[in-house]
Amino acid sequence: MATAPDKPVVLTSDWGGLSPHLIAEFYAIDRKGKRIDDITVKAALTESNLEMSLTWSSPFENQSSSNFMPTLQMMVQSGAIEGVSSKAGSIFGSDLQRLAHGLEGRTGITKLNSTQVYVGGQAAKFNITALFRAWRDPVKEVHEPFNQLMKWALPVELSEEGSLAVRLLEDGFAYKTAFPSQAPVLLAIKYKDATYWPLVIEAISKDTNAPVDKNGKFVELSVPVQLSTLTAIDRSDWSRYLSNDVGVNSNRRR
Repeated sequence: MATAPDKPVVLTSDWGGLSPHLIAEFYAIDRKGKRIDDITVKAALTESNLEMSLTWSSPFENQSSSNFMPTLQMMVQSGAIEGVSSKAGSIFGSDLQRLAHGLEGRTGITKLNSTQVYVGGQAAKFNITALFRAWRDPVKEVHEPFNQLMKWALPVELSEEGSLAVRLLEDGFAYKTAFPSQAPVLLAIKYKDATYWPLVIEAISKDTNAPVDKNGKFVELSVPVQLSTLTAIDRSDWSRYLSNDVGVNSNRRR
């Protein structure tokens, strides 16, 4: 892959005196965090939210008396069993009735069978709304940065060839024959106190009803984007985000 040249290209709106901490920077990287081109897109974020789902489960939640004798458990806890035991008491003695009275309000649920255990995590989701708006040049301030985001979201190339078997017969087995298309690129996003990477764009929207100028060029675009990490993250990844380390030399901290 190509390395970044000396003169980077920055695609952005004119934000005047807006704090740079409120402007996000997007750029393409490889899996090790190395830039793969010279382009940076900057956008103000009107909304941003990082969501992480951590899955915990109670594997012993059904290991109680309510699981083996659900009807009896309900009768014990509600006190309904006392009416049954009063009739049986005339046959088996008063001890059964006293036992039933003592069980009222009791349950088989314990801290042990309600203990949560960690069973896995999902990739983190980064939901943002990027704003582009033009003061002077709609093409440079809105169209170019938005179009670059859209290009990063889309596959680099989708092969128009048909059957894999046909391609193998024609070209012999080679990686470009078996895998002719190229997936979308990975991204890094620097925003406020952290740099998040590697990310992929899972969804992006274009508001085709946004306002335009007399030439039909958009003067403002509010762009909802959903990004995702490649894997579930751990505490060393979080430390890496906050340290703003990007690339092969970033340290794993715990």
